[in-house]
Amino acid sequence: MMKQTKNTSLKILVILLSAVLFTAFVDNGDPIVVQPGHSKSEVIDLKSEALKVLQNKCNICHIRNNPRKVFTSANISELAPKIYKQVFVKKRMPKGNQIRLTTEEYNTLKKWLLTMQNFNHGNHN
Repeated sequence: MMKQTKNTSLKILVILLSAVLFTAFVDNGDPIVVQPGHSKSEVIDLKSEALKVLQNKCNICHIRNNPRKVFTSANISELAPKIYKQVFVKKRMPKGNQIRLTTEEYNTLKKWLLTMQNFNHGNHN
């Protein structure tokens, strides 16, 4: 009887741990960390919208000129500090006069960046 209880407890623990790990990762294993004031679905939606902006406005040039920095759902969270620095601090991106971010696109990127845990803790070198 003791062995059966132990096995059942172990199975329950594995199921619970699996559920926690599954819900913590979205978009190719990219962790979604929800900041206070943001729901998980809001963070996912903002990330999706930010990716659309980056793909439509940034990847056009990056594919030709900087192929190592083409934005995908798998890398945008990692590149968030650099996106912030280039778009909002240095105002270097997007380059040239042909491609401009609309106010809505600019705000979408900014809102998404504000949901990022590492970004919010000053890690935007």
